[in-house]
Amino acid sequence: MSDAAGAAPEGHLERWQRGAWDIEPDSINLALQSLSPRTTGVIIREAFYGTRRFDDFERHCGISPSVLSARLRDLVADGILEKTRYRAPGARGRDEYRLTDKGRSLVPILIALNDWAEQWIVPAGAATVSLLHRDCGSPVRTVVTCASGHEITAPGQVSAVPGPGAKPASVTD
Repeated sequence: MSDAAGAAPEGHLERWQRGAWDIEPDSINLALQSLSPRTTGVIIREAFYGTRRFDDFERHCGISPSVLSARLRDLVADGILEKTRYRAPGARGRDEYRLTDKGRSLVPILIALNDWAEQWIVPAGAATVSLLHRDCGSPVRTVVTCASGHEITAPGQVSAVPGPGAKPASVTD
């Protein structure tokens, strides 16, 4: 709640004047673009589930070999996956793909997407995958907190403000 002068109470942020700032390229938009097209997200999901080899990606993702090859190449170039060589006894050397630190940092997003789908898309009791904590077997859920540890449970608890790369919007007539 603002005081009569429009200032936010001590310790609270006012809503920003969105139209006054040029925020492109926006971080959320850049992240969504980096996970496009849809097949990229499917490959990342499979890598999260433990898929490593081309043939397994092809089988689990339902992507043509040429598209899969291009997407894997892009994910390696973007630093989300890394290629490592392996050689089965009696076979030629081949590549397998593993999530990098950058790729593993997508795990909370994948868990959040799974939570969202289970709440809003998948009928109750019809989820085809359950995410469980390996140590105790309990369901894994996302929790969003600020850097001070306060849990965020509603959009109204978050203030969007211009970041260090934002520029004042140019005024055009």
